[in-house]
Amino acid sequence: MNFRKFLIFLSLGIFMGHAAAQDKVRAAVGQRGNWDTLFISQGTEAGIFKKNNLDVDITWTRGGAETLQAIITDSADVAMANGILGVIGAASKGAPVKIVSAQMTGAGDIFWYVKADSPIKSMKDMNGKTMGFSRPGSSTDLVGRALAEHFKVQPKHISTGGIPDTRTQVMSGQIDAGWSAAPFNFELVSEGKIRIIARGSDVPSLNEQTVRVNAASTKFLKEKRDVARRFMKAYYESIEWVYANPDKSTAFYASFNKTSPEIAKQTIEAFPKAAVTPWPVKGLKQNIEEAVQNKQLAKPMPQAEAEKLLYDFVFQP
Repeated sequence: MNFRKFLIFLSLGIFMGHAAAQDKVRAAVGQRGNWDTLFISQGTEAGIFKKNNLDVDITWTRGGAETLQAIITDSADVAMANGILGVIGAASKGAPVKIVSAQMTGAGDIFWYVKADSPIKSMKDMNGKTMGFSRPGSSTDLVGRALAEHFKVQPKHISTGGIPDTRTQVMSGQIDAGWSAAPFNFELVSEGKIRIIARGSDVPSLNEQTVRVNAASTKFLKEKRDVARRFMKAYYESIEWVYANPDKSTAFYASFNKTSPEIAKQTIEAFPKAAVTPWPVKGLKQNIEEAVQNKQLAKPMPQAEAEKLLYDFVFQP
């Protein structure tokens, strides 16, 4: 090979190397193993993020403020599955965050349960009782308070962390009612060890309200906008793939969580595609009102101001 050909070969190799390099995205994701928090993992397995020239590094969190804090401190670029009230509160205080999509609209996946021998029979019996939720500002915080208001009771809301931590506190008698999400703890229901006393779907108004959102740091959106656009594109394509390939996606879920195919199939039924569709974000006015009630906002915010403060939709199909 002469020197000229060598230079051409070398430059071609460098070009191909650059073309093959994937952009890294750091994702903080709440509640490891939930159906709706596995879309990135499913998309990675299906090759969708690689097709969009992305390499996603996932850090799992226990949800709530812990997830959002990851992008506020620049430990992550995106924060997935955040309670919308927490994002509203953080953004209103100047945190460098923007909502980039809805993550869950409605709350049919979330439920509250008690030990089988508990005297509590329904949500109506929860007045003065302790009721768990994951973290302040989370969707379980929002839904738990909405349930209390709907059933006109005043429980003591207690932050209990993730699903396993909450189960331990219920079964040991530390709290009266704990939260969970489909299909976690379904086996305990089947075995008669716990009883479900309330579901998020018991509050009709929540069915058209986005309770969880995906957020990104303003630094990431500004400095790597094309990467952010491709990330949200791949996220959307992953959801499309999951629901177009239910046999493969439920098999992945069952393997990831070491559960049965039957449980996996029950799980996808609890998460209709319409509930996890990234756009639009619904019920902003209602969320702002609840953010004021729960003191995430000091005063009401006009919707136009909130939209400017909160949203940056870098990609929509």
